[in-house]
Amino acid sequence: MPKDRKTIAQEDLQSRIDKVIDMLERLEKEVAAIHNSMPVAPPRCRIARYLAKGRKEFYWYYKLHAATPIFPTQSDGKLSKYKHLGKAGSQAYIDAIEQITARTKIEALDRSIEALRQ
Repeated sequence: MPKDRKTIAQEDLQSRIDKVIDMLERLEKEVAAIHNSMPVAPPRCRIARYLAKGRKEFYWYYKLHAATPIFPTQSDGKLSKYKHLGKAGSQAYIDAIEQITARTKIEALDRSIEALRQ
């Protein structure tokens, strides 16, 4: 017995819903995998370069810059917007790059998840 148009439409709708749900689950698992595999930079953080004057010359240094104070200071424990990273290629600098990259990936995945939910 051939299927009627209404049954075909319902099956098509269910198939598309299942595909969207599968994609949502895959993207959410990918976000969780990023969070579980490495530290992630706080939202709205970026790396800023600044020039410091030494005794004989100037040096470029880097810092992690947040929109609001979130980093504890070493001296008094208060919060600062900045976290010193040192020179390019230092371990702190490389770690910050990896954390910001992870944050960027998560934000892109979150935008895709939101588009699927709409």
